[in-house]
Amino acid sequence: RDAARCEGDHAQSRRPGDGDPRSVNPSSLHDPKTGSLVEPVFAFNSCMTEPATQDWPLLEAGKASAELGTPSESREKLRSLRDMMTAHDLDAVYLEQWPNVAWLCGGRGNRVVLDSLAGQCGVLVGHNGAWLLVANNEEARCRAEAFVGLDLPVISNPWYKPPLWQAARPLLPPGAHLAADVPAGDAAEADPLLVPLRQRLRDPDIERFRALGRDAATALETAVVEAAEDWSELEVAGTIAAALKACGIEGAVILVGSRGRAQHYRHFVPTEAIVDGGFIASITAVRHGLHASMTRAVSFGELPVTLGERFDAIRNVERAMLAASRPGVAMLELLEVAAGAYAGAGYYDEWKEHHQGGRTGYAGREAFALPGSDYRLEAGMAVAWNPTIPGAKSEDTFQVAEGGLEWLTCSPDSDWPLDQGYGKLPRPAVRVL
Repeated sequence: RDAARCEGDHAQSRRPGDGDPRSVNPSSLHDPKTGSLVEPVFAFNSCMTEPATQDWPLLEAGKASAELGTPSESREKLRSLRDMMTAHDLDAVYLEQWPNVAWLCGGRGNRVVLDSLAGQCGVLVGHNGAWLLVANNEEARCRAEAFVGLDLPVISNPWYKPPLWQAARPLLPPGAHLAADVPAGDAAEADPLLVPLRQRLRDPDIERFRALGRDAATALETAVVEAAEDWSELEVAGTIAAALKACGIEGAVILVGSRGRAQHYRHFVPTEAIVDGGFIASITAVRHGLHASMTRAVSFGELPVTLGERFDAIRNVERAMLAASRPGVAMLELLEVAAGAYAGAGYYDEWKEHHQGGRTGYAGREAFALPGSDYRLEAGMAVAWNPTIPGAKSEDTFQVAEGGLEWLTCSPDSDWPLDQGYGKLPRPAVRVL
């Protein structure tokens, strides 16, 4: 988004000291390169016309692609999975949960029932081969559509002879050590193997993530401006769901909170409440197994001053967390940063009232920022922080790269107003209708 737009009519003014994170000293962080202690830097500016001087900039968006992965992508992931199998003395791994199948198969899906983690087909991986296991009623569709382009031999199993993983038995040697991500006899759990493999996203994953983020942002921002003051939260949520679905995106989470309900609840599951005054809409959008989370707020008429100050404060909490989201930083350190930013804005214990988000990717949140968690970020991971206080919330999904952050849930054609925030990371402002 160019400098003219960021510095123009959409840039909102704020009073010095209103939750300004420059006055916050929440914690010390370790420099991942030198090991020395450094203080968090809160100097972002995505609209600079000269080279940035801050050490953790907002990066230019990279290549986006909604295309399914190539066989070479799956072969690389198979090699990584087999190395993990060797390390754990396993003969085979059976995957049926749709996020794991999507990760391995380049975004291809085995999902039919949206409220089930298990898919309608599975992948058996051995050291010398991999097979697609399908129920006979799903075989034609999987061959022609869902898994087209992958050279996986298909093993068909009668639909009336579940569970599907049993079809893998003839392919396994006697006494084989098996791990599975669904209950499968005495098989070991596969999740401990899969989570480390999928936590650091590869280039094709990131390209699909960018496309998801851009499409989800366009869908959400387009849908919420269609709302009228006499709409219910459910009507707003339905419009958002339709906009997402039109892009091939599932709304795993669609929250809509009218101004009154958003003051009382952090998860504003939509109801028949009328959104007069304004509302907050939060989504987690899913496509190709990836999850992108974002929040946008709308005001019908001028935003009340007190509520505007709350949004200023919560955007600065998110800015502080993003400024600290660097390779090598632990989740507990990020939570300390958040707590310090809340305190600097005068909301001392609000971080205790709701989770602050965490690492995302092939789950809504793969790891949360929790007290005592020494789980550390790495380049190639994605994060979505969602700080909240009564009536206000700020949230988007970013990639943590080697040299900065990339805003994933951002459409290059968006006209959504931005809060520049003293030249730091621009965050979506409240849209006045």
